[in-house]
Amino acid sequence: MNHIAICTDSTALFASGTAELMGVTSVPISIALDGEAYDSNDPDDFYARMAAGARATTSMPSPGDFLDAYRSVAAAGADEVLSIHLDARVSATVASAELAARDSPVPVTVVDSGTVSFGLGACVSAAAGAVSSGASTREAALRAQQLGRTLRSIFVASSAPGGRVSANARWAVLSFSDGLAAPEAACDSATEATELMAVRVLSGSGPRRAAVGHASAVVAPWGDALAELLASDPEIVRIERYRVTAPVGAHTGPLCFGAFWWPSS
Repeated sequence: MNHIAICTDSTALFASGTAELMGVTSVPISIALDGEAYDSNDPDDFYARMAAGARATTSMPSPGDFLDAYRSVAAAGADEVLSIHLDARVSATVASAELAARDSPVPVTVVDSGTVSFGLGACVSAAAGAVSSGASTREAALRAQQLGRTLRSIFVASSAPGGRVSANARWAVLSFSDGLAAPEAACDSATEATELMAVRVLSGSGPRRAAVGHASAVVAPWGDALAELLASDPEIVRIERYRVTAPVGAHTGPLCFGAFWWPSS
């Protein structure tokens, strides 16, 4: 049986050590604040500097970065690589990985997850689980793509200097679909935004899983409140929590919080 290595990028928002435990290689997104490289893994420091007016920007991994990752897993014994990344309509990361795949010492299958942020991480986790259960590269790639198509998301974002998500209100609620962050409502308070997001998530039918995340510590209480509202519905069979860290928060701002949800199977 071939040894299949899985790669992704740091917009998957895996908590420290999680990717390593799954055997996933995460290639980092480069982050800068006011034009200077920012290498800290402390989200509280990052968001404090953003709140003080620092402009955050990100740069996708280069083909050379991905090639280094592919060579590394090949040297460690991988026969194939499954490289899963954020929606190609949002970033050229998929294209960068595809360029690197041409020179990889082992075959690389590059997958556009069709989603972003925690959603990408969920797709990578699903693929890793499939591989650990004996799935082929094709089967694991299909599992990631299928999940990506079912994921829905809703979130609060304020316009971040240098970011790609624009919002017209401090508590603007947006959804992500078809490669775009689309406005849902402009709320007067975080509480109103929390209640609106809960209504959206709970408006579906059938057993569902959900994940609730927040950026800065300032909005953590509303993340907690959103999770509690979702947990009150018996059709939400599981809720995960995650942190919106710098690779995504650079574009959504320090006040970002929200949820992903998808059918439970």
